[in-house]
Amino acid sequence: MIADTRLAPEPRASSSSAARQYKQFSGRRLSILLSLLLAASVSRAAEADEPSPKYAEVLNALQAGKNVKVILDLNRCTTADGGNPGPAVQGGLVIGAFRVTAQNGISFANAHQTLDSSGHPVTEYIRHNLSREGKLTVRASKLAAGAAEAVNQGEFVCELPDGAKFVW
Repeated sequence: MIADTRLAPEPRASSSSAARQYKQFSGRRLSILLSLLLAASVSRAAEADEPSPKYAEVLNALQAGKNVKVILDLNRCTTADGGNPGPAVQGGLVIGAFRVTAQNGISFANAHQTLDSSGHPVTEYIRHNLSREGKLTVRASKLAAGAAEAVNQGEFVCELPDGAKFVW
């Protein structure tokens, strides 16, 4: 014998057909309620997985082979560790190569040689990560000539289009 797992109480032997209809109605109602809850949760999960419109625009431009540039105003960004404004530095670059992952969004980097304020040669490394939420994180470090390890120069979070904007 298979057990009936419906929530409605079992009708008594002397009960009328109304009790059976109540039981069927409750089971049907429960099915509808569960279906609605499942649909709502799937809809919310889909919304949470949707990238920001700006992220989607940048990704589409990169995948279409467009000449995408990023322009930064770090003073309009915030430091990652404290939310303070970044330094009064502006810059930009053409994105030559990029990587896209579901977890990290769009990543690209730039490395260039320059001279520090004392005139010594250094190599600067700047990593960029555009999250699916549409925030650009910029991490800068520099490696002095002859040094074994790069020195962190800061990490900044930029909102689009205030601190960072993409053009093509």
